[in-house]
Amino acid sequence: MAKVVLYFLVLCAVLVCQSRANPIDAKAFVATEFLVLHNNDMHSRFEQTNVNGGKCLPEDADSNKCYGGFARVAHEVRRFREDATKGGTPVIYLNAGDTYTGTPWFTVFKDNISAAFLNKLQPDAISLGNHEFDEKIEGLLPFLNKVEFPVVTCNLDLSKAPEMSRTKHLKNSTVLEVNGTKVGVIGYLTPDTKFLITPNTLEFKDEIESINEEAAKLKAQGINILIALGHSGYQTDQKIAANCPEIDVVIGGHSHSFLYSGKEPDAEHSEGPYPTVVKQKSGKEVPVVQAYAYTKYLGKLHLQFDKDGNLIEFDGTPILLDASVQREKDVLELLEVYRPNITNLENTIVGHTKVQLDGRSTVCRSVECNLGNLVADSMIYARVAEDQGGAYWTDAPIAIMNGGGIRSGIDKRSDGSITENDVLSVLPFKNKLFVVNISGKRLRDTLELSAIKRTKDSSGGFLQFSGLHVVYDYHNEEGSRVVSVEVRCGECEMPDYEPLNDSKTYKIISTEFLVNGGDQHSLVENGTEPILMKWGDKEALVEYLKHRDFIYPELEGRIEVIESTSPGSGASETRSFICLTLASLVMFFLRSIQ
Repeated sequence: MAKVVLYFLVLCAVLVCQSRANPIDAKAFVATEFLVLHNNDMHSRFEQTNVNGGKCLPEDADSNKCYGGFARVAHEVRRFREDATKGGTPVIYLNAGDTYTGTPWFTVFKDNISAAFLNKLQPDAISLGNHEFDEKIEGLLPFLNKVEFPVVTCNLDLSKAPEMSRTKHLKNSTVLEVNGTKVGVIGYLTPDTKFLITPNTLEFKDEIESINEEAAKLKAQGINILIALGHSGYQTDQKIAANCPEIDVVIGGHSHSFLYSGKEPDAEHSEGPYPTVVKQKSGKEVPVVQAYAYTKYLGKLHLQFDKDGNLIEFDGTPILLDASVQREKDVLELLEVYRPNITNLENTIVGHTKVQLDGRSTVCRSVECNLGNLVADSMIYARVAEDQGGAYWTDAPIAIMNGGGIRSGIDKRSDGSITENDVLSVLPFKNKLFVVNISGKRLRDTLELSAIKRTKDSSGGFLQFSGLHVVYDYHNEEGSRVVSVEVRCGECEMPDYEPLNDSKTYKIISTEFLVNGGDQHSLVENGTEPILMKWGDKEALVEYLKHRDFIYPELEGRIEVIESTSPGSGASETRSFICLTLASLVMFFLRSIQ
């Protein structure tokens, strides 16, 4: 009897925790089978990185604690492709956007290096990401003409940017062929891009509506297997999977989501299972995947379809590209072509730190981070250095910075040195700084929007600051989450904090991006003109560092977050609990029958 119970428990565990299939005849014949390799949000990590996506220091390399880089991605993609030529499973390699921006490699070489390294990887198709527009449309056009593969995005309205439609490789979708079977790949991009680049002339259509329109066109051509490839974030990816009935798979990006089933292989904590399975009203199951960011992982999804293009089986897991993965020689050699300009930045020391400077997006876009404090404090310092306070210490005692503008952290070296290369990695956009007159009410509304942004895929609009103490309560509805704000005084003998007065006017410092309405923030009120400061954000940070022997920024309680229970976490936690319970019961019965 015990053996019967054991068999039943093992069967349940397998069904609950492992197998995934659509509600089609379980004996359906596999007509088409292939692997999808994918990554997203590589953010110009052309060179290998440390555990958090920052620079791989010599001490990291010596202890085999470096990850990713294009040379490792190339090795894995080529390995699977070579296996396919020898009779292994066919391979499609896709990229979901945001190759631009994130390290000085891009800051210096822009589209040239991005196109050159992606051409080395030879993806079958990529989608655009919002950061591909960081250098405005003019900075994207050369890239679209230099790459040697399709760039797919179906929800761009190019009526105000016709020059983009004249490029070689931009299209709504592309059709690939796998052993004689046609596979359609439809691209999409978050409409929030309009608020993430400034200024802009782009217009966007709804992703779901546009994908469904393009899917209908491809279906009419007899293409029955359709993949949505895009850059709108994990939450939107799941909505696409639920509301695009012809789509079989969603390959996403933008939110840097790490998805994994089982014990995580490294420092990242999983946001959901890989793949995340979304069930449509028809009962059809659609796998949704994403592969974190910074080239650290390569997603691998195994798909099987029947003769009618129905997805009948799927499984997979991301591959951790750690030091055990080889690096391709030709990609490393290409790095050396560009390296001389970067070496000069790496050799220029601008300051020293006693502590790690935490710039992880998972931190700076959701809670107070010490690097956010440092950057905002340097903005205050830049205004104090201009000596505009008259009899007082400054006229602008508050600075705000979007968390999405912090693109990397700075790990503490053995000598504590901070280089110009580090600063450019943190602040690659080279934003100008402005002083803005803002009412207390507008400042409160800005903080409410920051609270909203924290819960979205586009969480870069969550603010870091200097001169504010803010408490957010997520038990409250949107628009009522700011329950306490204290502001630092400027016109005072000694800086101190007082409650925010909605009727009072304050002078604050912010970046060109936010002043121009980036991340949907609205700092500039009618009748006010922002005042341009002498230094930009990069210069302010460099000067702040140069005038200190060393720094040690701490977490000071500038931001306090009172959390509510995360919606949607219950299903994942319940499934994990069931799996663990079943596993425990299996072990119990194994012991009982021995």
